[in-house]
Amino acid sequence: MAFATTSATIVSGGIAGRTRFWTYVGFSAVMTSIIYPVIVHWTWGAGWLGDNGYYDFAGSGIVHMVGGLSALMGAIAAGPRKDRFTPGCEGRFKAHNTPLFVLGTLILWFGWFGFNAGSTLAMSGESVQNAARVSVNTMIAAASGGIFTFTIRSTYGVNPEYSIGAMCNGVLAGLVAVTAPCGNIYPWEAVLIGIIGGGFYTCFSKLVVKMKWDDPLDAFAVHYGAGLCGVLMVGLFDIDNGIFFGAGIKQLWI
Repeated sequence: MAFATTSATIVSGGIAGRTRFWTYVGFSAVMTSIIYPVIVHWTWGAGWLGDNGYYDFAGSGIVHMVGGLSALMGAIAAGPRKDRFTPGCEGRFKAHNTPLFVLGTLILWFGWFGFNAGSTLAMSGESVQNAARVSVNTMIAAASGGIFTFTIRSTYGVNPEYSIGAMCNGVLAGLVAVTAPCGNIYPWEAVLIGIIGGGFYTCFSKLVVKMKWDDPLDAFAVHYGAGLCGVLMVGLFDIDNGIFFGAGIKQLWI
């Protein structure tokens, strides 16, 4: 239930500022009763992808890609806010409350330990060690994603700037990217996955602006972009089935 509601709430970021409340309630009903259940049956419900060996520990693809792509579809359908892409008006659409932005990020970061470590589905015996490894990987990937994104934003680009917003979204991108592989990777891999997730987020964020899709919270870039990264990282970094550990391309193909 919690994961289903997460996939629906991600969408609110892509349509913020120009959608009626009851329209969003109706969408949420469709998402949680039709769209998400089909996806989760394919994967965690012993459906065709699950039967073929699809591995997504806590939902980089199942939860975040589904929510992120739905957010983009909502943003395109709703259209941009008035003057969003009018030259000279860009400053009107910057985040206006940095403390709340950071607070929200920290709350999400904290909640992610329930999201990822809780996906062990038990807290006794071997599951305790697994939950500990998942927690460490989650923390490391978030930190490396935030640091990388902040560094890139403050160093490169047309107008380099110290952007707390970019750092916060980089943290979330690292969290999203590590969500799929976190149950079966080493901590040093979590560093790389966080960095790569931050790179995916940055590229997808620039694509959204270039295409003039109005996504106020970068929901598509954070959740779909980094979610795609996370799903791919399983095929590369998984200790048992990853290409970098000599297991071949099968897991990546799946």
